[in-house]
Amino acid sequence: MKEKIISLILPPIKVISKYKYIFFFIFLYVSYFFIFHYGETNCIIKRTFGIPCPGCGMTRALIYLVSFDFKNAFFYHPLVFMMPFIIIVFLYQDTKLFWNLAHSKIAIGMIIALFIIVYIVRMILYFPDTQPMDYFHNPTILKLLWK
Repeated sequence: MKEKIISLILPPIKVISKYKYIFFFIFLYVSYFFIFHYGETNCIIKRTFGIPCPGCGMTRALIYLVSFDFKNAFFYHPLVFMMPFIIIVFLYQDTKLFWNLAHSKIAIGMIIALFIIVYIVRMILYFPDTQPMDYFHNPTILKLLWK
């Protein structure tokens, strides 16, 4: 029983330690926007260029998903229901069960293609007025270009 528990806990710890600098950067990034720009967008693409990225709305969608508000979760990002599976595959990528899936170029390509297709549909339906696909009116690029 003890070995079973260790075999479930050890792979995610290895993956997290492997990518610890990326996780640290993400933590700093989210902390910065939480502290200094609370209530505004925390998407680096949207803040820089003013337009949403393919992942815009995913954070709010995950929050709604964890709260069991599936309607709002789907509204903010339709692919949110894939995220728990993607996170599990990512955390257990070095195990026999998920090795092929985590390192499959076809699977990764299909996920990227799905994100792009959903992004295009969402841009057609919701841009520029409906959150999270709305236009950010104070993008960094405009501040830099017209200073």
